Amino acid sequence: MSTRPLPKPIPIPSLLPSSFSSSSTSLQNKAGPSQSLPSPSYILGPLPPTSPLHIALNYLKEADERPYTPGIPPPNEQDRKGKGKANTTPSIDEKPALRDLRSRERVLIVTGSKWNYVDALQEEDEDVFRNVSGSWEGLKRLRRVDIRSCPTPSHLLLLLTLLTESDSRLSSSKTAQPQYLESAPSVIILWDIAGMSMYEQSLDENEPPDMPEGEGEGDSEQPSAGRGPKRKFKPDVCLSDYMNILSAVRAAVDHLNTLHPSDPPTQLLILEPSLNPLSSLPILPPLSSENEDPKMPKSARERRVALVDCAKWIFGKDSIGVIHQISGDQNTTSHFSLTFERDKGTDMSYQMRKKRCPKARWSVPEWQGEEKPMGWRWEWMGS
Repeated sequence: MSTRPLPKPIPIPSLLPSSFSSSSTSLQNKAGPSQSLPSPSYILGPLPPTSPLHIALNYLKEADERPYTPGIPPPNEQDRKGKGKANTTPSIDEKPALRDLRSRERVLIVTGSKWNYVDALQEEDEDVFRNVSGSWEGLKRLRRVDIRSCPTPSHLLLLLTLLTESDSRLSSSKTAQPQYLESAPSVIILWDIAGMSMYEQSLDENEPPDMPEGEGEGDSEQPSAGRGPKRKFKPDVCLSDYMNILSAVRAAVDHLNTLHPSDPPTQLLILEPSLNPLSSLPILPPLSSENEDPKMPKSARERRVALVDCAKWIFGKDSIGVIHQISGDQNTTSHFSLTFERDKGTDMSYQMRKKRCPKARWSVPEWQGEEKPMGWRWEWMGS
C-alpha cells in the first residue's frame, strides 16, 4: 500500500506581508524565521487582516515554482471521481507550462462578515498588499483563492457541515452555491471565527486602564496599552458554541481528505486575532431570570474554560501558537512575539513589528508630496 505524499510546508514568514517585498526573492531568504507552520495550526493573538491572503499567495507561488517530475501528476490532477488520468506523462511536444500544471491547486479562506473583513482591509491600508494585488501574477493567483464569508456562527457551522468538492454532474446553479468548491483546496485558512460571537465595547475615558495580562475574566481581546474599543463575547455565548465550530472544521478537513487519497492532505490554519491565552467561555450561558431552575450549581454553570485548552484537545498541543504584544499601542509602532507550544522549554520565539507606512506612490497628486503615514505594515525583526 502506497503512502500518502506529504503536503508542502507553509513557512512561518508567510504570516506577515513583508515576505512579498520582492517577487524575485525566495521567501526563505527574506527576514524572518526559517521554520514551517504546523498543520493544523491554531494561532491566537494580533495579526494583520491581510495574513490569510498573503499565506494563500505565498503558498500558490511556491507551488507554481515546485520542480516538475515527469510521470508524477501534480496535486488534484485527477478526474472528479478521484481516478488518475490514463496518461500522466506528457510528450515533449505536449508538455504543458508549469503554471498550467499547478493551476488546479487552490486555497480556501473562510472569514466572518464580508463587509467587516473588507473594512478591516481598508483600515489597515497595507502598502505591501497594494503592490502584490496590483501585479499580474498576484491577480492570477488570487483567482485560485476561494473566499467564503459567514455573517453568523450558524452560517459558518452550516458551511463547514456541507463543504465539499463540486461534481461535474451538478447543474451550474448548484455549483454556484457556497458549499461547493471547484476542487479540494490544498490549504484552508479560517480568520477570526471567534470574532463572529463578539461585540465591541466602547471604553469610557473615566474608566481605569486595561488590566495587565493574567487578570480579569479573559474574554476580551489581547490587552494593549491603547484606549480603543475592546471586543468581548456576547453574554449568551457558551463553550459548546465555539467547540462545535472547531469540531466541524476538523470534520470538514477530514472529509475533503477522503476525496483524493493519492494527493497530499489538506492543511488547516486557524488564525484568531481577537483572542489571547486567557480568553475563555462559560460552560453554560447565565440564567435568563432568577426564577429559572438551574440544572447544575451556579459555580459549575459559570465555570470558565480557556479556549486555547479546547484547541489543544481538538487539534493537539503542538498546533498552538500565541502572539504576545510586548510594547506599543494602537497609534504607535508596536512589537510582538510569536511562540509555539512545540518549542516550549526553549527560548525560541519570533519577533514582529507593526509600524506606520506611507501612501502608495501612485496615489492622487495632493497626497504624493506629503510624508504623512496612512496605513500599517507588519514585518519580521531579525533573520
